[in-house]
Amino acid sequence: MKNNTFKEYIQPIVVLVAICLVMTFALAYVNSITAPMIAENSARAADASRAELLPAADSFEKYEGDLVVLVPDKVFVTECYVAEGVGMVVTVQSSSFGGLLTEMIGIDSEGSITGVKVTAHNDTKGLGTKAHESGYLKQYIGLTELAGADNIKGDSAVSYISGATISSNGVYQGVCAALEQYQQVQGGAN
Repeated sequence: MKNNTFKEYIQPIVVLVAICLVMTFALAYVNSITAPMIAENSARAADASRAELLPAADSFEKYEGDLVVLVPDKVFVTECYVAEGVGMVVTVQSSSFGGLLTEMIGIDSEGSITGVKVTAHNDTKGLGTKAHESGYLKQYIGLTELAGADNIKGDSAVSYISGATISSNGVYQGVCAALEQYQQVQGGAN
């Protein structure tokens, strides 16, 4: 029996490479079509969340100044939108059990928290996500300051969920960053 090296080894490789190239170009084409739609839907969802967290606001303007970084790559403000004379909504990413979680915090013109909403996370469903539920997040409404402790356990103003301390602390650190962002923006406004 004579072995044909091309048919046995090279031809299958060429076919697989060709299939991979065709699929790559097809996926890139589909992505070019859907990416703008996804971005538009994300922007609409963020606008709706801002309106929900600061209902007195008619419109928001993106803050272009410096954004607060409490702990590099672990707790930092990603966006800040100001509603002139009404307050602001701050988007923060903070380290949680499943990685970075994203939350939005509404703060009125008096510096009082109007709402907290977790918009993205990778925490374990069940116990870990209890720190993201509206019933738990309501405890922040009306607060104007937190102790700014390194850990939620060091602040008697808020409670944490036993068994989900890391997730609770992620939310807490994000709210601390938002309050600091508010102070920074108000300091620059005077």
